[in-house]
Amino acid sequence: MAVQTSYDNNMQIAMPGMRSDSTHQITDGCNAAQGAIKPGYVVARVSVANDKRVVKQVSAAGDAANLMGICRFSHYGCVTGQYENGDAVNVMTWGRIWAVTTLTAAPTMGADVNVLTSGADAGKVAATGGSLALGWKFTGRFTNYKNSAGETIHLAEVQIRNQATQPAASE
Repeated sequence: MAVQTSYDNNMQIAMPGMRSDSTHQITDGCNAAQGAIKPGYVVARVSVANDKRVVKQVSAAGDAANLMGICRFSHYGCVTGQYENGDAVNVMTWGRIWAVTTLTAAPTMGADVNVLTSGADAGKVAATGGSLALGWKFTGRFTNYKNSAGETIHLAEVQIRNQATQPAASE
């Protein structure tokens, strides 16, 4: 039997839904999951009930109008790899976070983030396709994460700065 002799050999630099740095960030923890939500996937608002927001993982084109942020990983609340229906969900609405992406290489720093809203990749971020997430930018950082099943998941660092409208182009 192999014995673990180090905690930093082959250590992964990120996992889905992990806060990526210590700069200013806002995480909203007053959310209840409608259906399963995976960390690192984009979340949309559904409704407000009992002073708590009900949120869901983006899964349809109509969700693009209600983008809220990206689901954060929690050691306490996400023991099965996803939040289940009714679970309390932390959603980052401002800051830098590792998001699940369809990209296979590092995105261009400062490029706009699009959210895929349909198909098997719904809820992932991408450089093209889907719907533009106003104010969200790729930082240029990228890594691969191996989950407990040995599957490779592509992650891109996203800077979330939610905006209601696209800023005007500078002259």
